[in-house]
Amino acid sequence: MTPSTAAFTVLADRYHLGDLIGRGGMGDVYCARDLRLGREVAVKVLRPEMARQPEIRSRFEAEALSAARLSHPNVVTVFDTGEDEGVPFIVMECLPGRTLATAMAAGPVDQAWLRHVALDVLGALGAAHAAGVIHRDVKPGNILLTDDGRAKVADFGIAKSLEPVGGTITDTTTGHLMLGTPAYLAPERIEGKPATAQSDLYSLGVVLYEALAGEKPFTADTPMAVAMAVVHDDPEPLVHRRPDVDPGLAVMVETAMQRDPSARFANAEDMARAVRAVAPTPGPEAELATIAEVPPADQTSVLVGVAPSKAPALAAVPLWVQRRRMALVAAAVGALVLVVLVAALAFGHDRSAVNSPSTSNTAPQSSNTTAPVVTAPPTTAQLQVQISVPAPVPGKGRGKHKRGNG
Repeated sequence: MTPSTAAFTVLADRYHLGDLIGRGGMGDVYCARDLRLGREVAVKVLRPEMARQPEIRSRFEAEALSAARLSHPNVVTVFDTGEDEGVPFIVMECLPGRTLATAMAAGPVDQAWLRHVALDVLGALGAAHAAGVIHRDVKPGNILLTDDGRAKVADFGIAKSLEPVGGTITDTTTGHLMLGTPAYLAPERIEGKPATAQSDLYSLGVVLYEALAGEKPFTADTPMAVAMAVVHDDPEPLVHRRPDVDPGLAVMVETAMQRDPSARFANAEDMARAVRAVAPTPGPEAELATIAEVPPADQTSVLVGVAPSKAPALAAVPLWVQRRRMALVAAAVGALVLVVLVAALAFGHDRSAVNSPSTSNTAPQSSNTTAPVVTAPPTTAQLQVQISVPAPVPGKGRGKHKRGNG
């Protein structure tokens, strides 16, 4: 039995199913109408073949309840859960919009616009983590945009979970080899360790890296090769793939993508502070493409909208980032002092050449003559803005692999 049959035209005598708008690892998402309340909703239906597996069914129901506990303007709201003829379903809000994946399809996105998207997503992640919910599948297809470009996160608590089994990357919900998703997984998740808040932040770092660079940090011919690169390699510095990237934005993304979880941001609030510390980048907002009627099969896309998030005050930038910035500032100040000295010597040489006759009877200059003005070196904040190349992330940048389906 499938949702396309007559038995699934109306679920639980309440939700009238319409067009298929998304496909995920466990279920299909339909636009539907709530006949009782007279509103449009999105309904995610667990596939019948998975509903027959008790472990998957139990997880689907438990995680739906976890997602329903979340209440945040940047989280897709879960209205209801239920069952029809033995098949569980979840009812969510559904508003016109598109995903970050469609915005990224046109190439690298506007940096200032992406900062706002990142803050919205971090607001959602922070609220979820505070409630004990780990997303586990942060990716562009799960970041949904309203028509004015604001973001909302979908699939909280009902995302796929990946574990390494027998040397392959296997989806524990289906037992099948996963394609693509390992590119967004944190190294510790690939190694079989539990998902944490830092795992979600790593995944968001990968999303932001891809949005800025126009390509994933790690690509290879097979999902397993991608997974091994994630575990063992450092990503290529963002500036190598996008020379105009804001240095502060690059440092923020690369901090989130540290292989050691303890070297990443401590929490979503900490990462949001780093995003806010980046000076606004002028430029037009990215043009967002219209989403396809049915998104790719490897992602769940519920078309929704959102109000902007307001994340709380956050922790400081990691110490290694501060040291790297100070080194850059010291180098810049040294270079500036050298330029001033060279200019002063050249100026003195020119004056001595003009006044070279030793018998000149010219009267001494008045003591009131104005002394040459030497411009003071720029402040630390100014120098940070002027630096065009971000400091390299520790380790070798070996993230460039052969392209493939990773």
